[in-house]
Formats: sequence, C-alpha cells, structure tokens
Amino acid sequence: NDWDFSTEGRERQSRRMRTFADFEKDHGRSVVCDFVCPTQATRENFNADITIWMDTLKEGRFEDTNKMFERPVDVDFVIEEWNEKNHENIAREILKWKK
Repeated sequence: NDWDFSTEGRERQSRRMRTFADFEKDHGRSVVCDFVCPTQATRENFNADITIWMDTLKEGRFEDTNKMFERPVDVDFVIEEWNEKNHENIAREILKWKK
C-alpha cells in the first residue's frame, strides 16, 4: 500500500521494477520494461541495459509528472515519431547495436 506518485514513490517503483527485471534476467529470460521514469534518479535506480526514450509528446497528461520531468541525457535510442513502420527500423537498430 505504498504506491503513489510522489518523488519517493516513483523512486521506490523504479527499484521494484529493477528487482523484478533482475530476477527474470538471472533466470535466463529477456526482459522489456515499459514505464515512466521522469527523473534522473528513477532512471539510475532502474539501471537499464538499453534505454529507449519515447520523445513523442511535448507534455504528458499528468501535471505532476510534467512538473518533475527531467530530460534524459544518456539514452541509447530516441524515438521522436511513432508510426506504423518505424518500430521495425528501431528493432533492427537495437539488434545491430547489441551485437
């Protein structure tokens, strides 16, 4: 019962997501996590192997998230437009990058 959208709650959730992802990786499974990490601290807590920033919105629908949002500076891929085809190109690029 400690789910909330405070700064501390978001950091707690990023650590939970990391624990879950690490468990799955430790058991030989591939993991894709999709969640909002609006601050540098939440991104550092999660410590992703690959970071893809969906930079497709000027502003989100939740004002509290907009207020705390910190633009990522260290990402592997930036997606600035989402359409019917670019996910295929992005997947190819990620596969090339991982080799």
